[in-house]
Amino acid sequence: MGAKAIKQVEETVYELLVLHYPEEAAQRLAKLLSVGTWTHDYPITFEKAKELGLNVNSNIPPEFLQLMRLYPQPKRRQPSVEYLPIPRHKNSEPQTRE
Repeated sequence: MGAKAIKQVEETVYELLVLHYPEEAAQRLAKLLSVGTWTHDYPITFEKAKELGLNVNSNIPPEFLQLMRLYPQPKRRQPSVEYLPIPRHKNSEPQTRE
């Protein structure tokens, strides 16, 4: 199921990128952006996007910045990934080492 989801995301990203990039670059970027290189909440900075070959610019209109100030993002207080050493399902038996 996970492999199917990754393939679907890769295909969708490719379809979006191939409209703006040569086919080879679109394939490379689609693969990189869909295979779990980063966690879903990892921000790709402007500098990193340029390094990856994405066509980005830093000319943000002041009106857009004013609009964004109306929607502040909450600060995370918990890590995005947490390990809980308990069974995932109610009916699961804890595994013991012997």
